[in-house]
Amino acid sequence: MVTRRQLIAAATGVGSVGLLGYLLSRDDGATDTPTPDERRRPATPTQTETATEEGEAFVDRADVVDVREFGAVGDGETDDSGAITEAIRAAESGQTVFLPATSDSYLLSFDGTGGEAAIHLGRESDLSGITVLGERAEAGAQTLQVEPGSYDADTSNWALKLEATRVFRGLRFRNLTIDGARPPGDGAASLDGEESLTGVLLRRGDAGGGHDIAFENCLVRNCSASALRFEESGVTCRNVTARRAGRHGFNPVAGDTAVDPGFVGESIRSVHNDGTGIDHRRGTARLENVYTENNRSGNKWKHHVRRLEVRNHHSVGDRNRGWRSNHTGTDDVPDTQHIVLRNVLVEQPKISGIRVSGDNTEIACDFENIEVRQTEVQDSRAGIVFSRAAHTGTETRGRIVVVGTDNGGGVYVGSDAVMNVGTFDHFRNEEGPFIAESGELNFDKIENVDPGRNIFGTPGAASVGAFTGPLN
Repeated sequence: MVTRRQLIAAATGVGSVGLLGYLLSRDDGATDTPTPDERRRPATPTQTETATEEGEAFVDRADVVDVREFGAVGDGETDDSGAITEAIRAAESGQTVFLPATSDSYLLSFDGTGGEAAIHLGRESDLSGITVLGERAEAGAQTLQVEPGSYDADTSNWALKLEATRVFRGLRFRNLTIDGARPPGDGAASLDGEESLTGVLLRRGDAGGGHDIAFENCLVRNCSASALRFEESGVTCRNVTARRAGRHGFNPVAGDTAVDPGFVGESIRSVHNDGTGIDHRRGTARLENVYTENNRSGNKWKHHVRRLEVRNHHSVGDRNRGWRSNHTGTDDVPDTQHIVLRNVLVEQPKISGIRVSGDNTEIACDFENIEVRQTEVQDSRAGIVFSRAAHTGTETRGRIVVVGTDNGGGVYVGSDAVMNVGTFDHFRNEEGPFIAESGELNFDKIENVDPGRNIFGTPGAASVGAFTGPLN
């Protein structure tokens, strides 16, 4: 196998050139259950990009930069990272960097010197107005495949790293799969597992946020650290899946306020990750049409967050909580957090369904149309916990449904929290419909009934995430 180091030593032309290709593997999303190895199938030729009006082939257009022109051909064995990097750096605003389909993967190899990025962008050129486009919008097509064992596992490394030395406007990544080659049997990061490779990183820099960066129809999988981490505002993930990361699936950490919301997730799926599915740590975020499953630490927001909006989220078997506040410090804490949870279904969580609990800050919560089913309630009081300076609006509106709570009640309201809800349906909760201790629960209607599963129409695994629908 020709490594990146060998190519650099031998190169006399453009950077470290390699071959170009892609690896097709199944991620069809019909059911999201753990799969130790993802099946592979041969490529079949298609054309998602057609000729121009003049009949000119897409790759021959003046505004298209073909990675093959930089030496990429593709065999899954020769390092392609240098060729892809040089092609993107050479592109100008308004141009498309095109990754055509071949029969194998785009190999991303590292030197093993530590602290490396296979594709490192942002320092040498302005990326504004550039689209990086894989030919086919399907799972596994145009895979950027990390070479196993080529990076230093004792340091942080990245498959794709964007340095925010300037503001990027109109930067798009579309129809790509990034595979971090996470070692088989690897444990959770920071526990007993490797934590050295992040899939995608937007590194905080001099730009100060305010970007317009989009990842569309992208799958990021098998990274030993987080799949996607964004440290400045202005990133949108649309039809994106994070799978089997050693740490978090989606990790927005934008502390700046140049764009509000700082992170937008539309039609995203985060499954089988050994940290959280979604870990919102700073700034603001808006999430809509979300599916999460079997994430070791559920989904959470931190005390730094100013605003989080979650609409149409379906959580299945997240091992902790479907959503929880995680207030563990006092630095950069807003006086009030604004949290919107609307049309949310949490099924079979390990600890409880949802926990909204302020600490060193007030939580103003729009809490409407929430359904929690079959929770074991470990180290918690109920399927839904509302406490410590948390409150909803003054009107009783919306609906909550709690069914099948073991070892706890349906709803717990404590520590002077106030929850107002229009209709409260409860059924077979071991310690009754609710427990109110120094808190206040108000409702217009309460019924001992199971109204049926998913009455708010939250999305299933096959309906959101990478390659599940058209882009606007």
